[in-house]
Amino acid sequence: MKQAKITPPTQETTFAPLPRWAEPANGQTPEAMAFAAGASLCVLHGLVTDQSGAVPVALLRNRLALLASEAALRIEGRAETTAAIRDAVYLTRPGDGMGPAGEMYLRWRRSAALPLRSRNWINQLGETLPTPFAEALPHWMKLTEATGSPAAQAASLIGLILEADPREEATAMICADAVLARGLGWSTPLPLCALYMTRAVLRDLRQPDFHLLLNRSAKAAIGMAHDLSRRAAVLRKIAPKLRSKGSDHAVALFLQEDAVSPSTMLSPVIKGTNTAMTDRSARRLCDRLVSLGAAKELTGRGSFRLYGLA
Repeated sequence: MKQAKITPPTQETTFAPLPRWAEPANGQTPEAMAFAAGASLCVLHGLVTDQSGAVPVALLRNRLALLASEAALRIEGRAETTAAIRDAVYLTRPGDGMGPAGEMYLRWRRSAALPLRSRNWINQLGETLPTPFAEALPHWMKLTEATGSPAAQAASLIGLILEADPREEATAMICADAVLARGLGWSTPLPLCALYMTRAVLRDLRQPDFHLLLNRSAKAAIGMAHDLSRRAAVLRKIAPKLRSKGSDHAVALFLQEDAVSPSTMLSPVIKGTNTAMTDRSARRLCDRLVSLGAAKELTGRGSFRLYGLA
């Protein structure tokens, strides 16, 4: 992590909400559903590419990856909650197994950090996939290029992957997110395709259904981006009051991670840095953030606590 510098905005940043005419409605024609999906993705595009830094995009990606993981596990017949998935990732010590829930979340996080503007982005995406799918991916990508819009390409790729193996739902949706984001000109994927997906829709994926799903997912992401922007502004505003060693790096971590464990991510060294912090200092910092209204404890437990933006 580069030297952290937390600069509060000179004035509060406000973003336009999703227009009412972009809301999906029962009985819409396929053309209207496609239009609504495009409109919501356009609004989301403005948030994801905003240069003011008001939206903590890395945190947005990781929060959406958490929700996508929960949805993908549900499609597979598992019932892990977001709390259980968090525990599996953030409370597992290095070298220990995280189980299916933790592995799913890590897989989605890795794919959501994929540099889509890299020349070898397809190969890098393949590194997150089972070997047979990584080998077939370049061919599948060529087949989807002629199918139309980014949404059409994403839906087509889902179909190709599930035709090869109906059990690889997560692989299909991860690849679809990458193709969609690449087509929209984003620098990294944003987990969207899984959020409202069901097994029934996946088995008979039709373009109107996919447009409706993307509209709902983009709308949810827009609301989350607005919310995280407000919460991040509070954290940046109180950052100068912390004054403890390493506090800037800790604040930067809160603006990236869905959850922060004081004992493993702040101590003995703040994650991604060479800055040391004692266990006591880490816990005091988190308690201070909570008292200032900038963070909250996520688990409700007395020990093995996790913290995130309030």
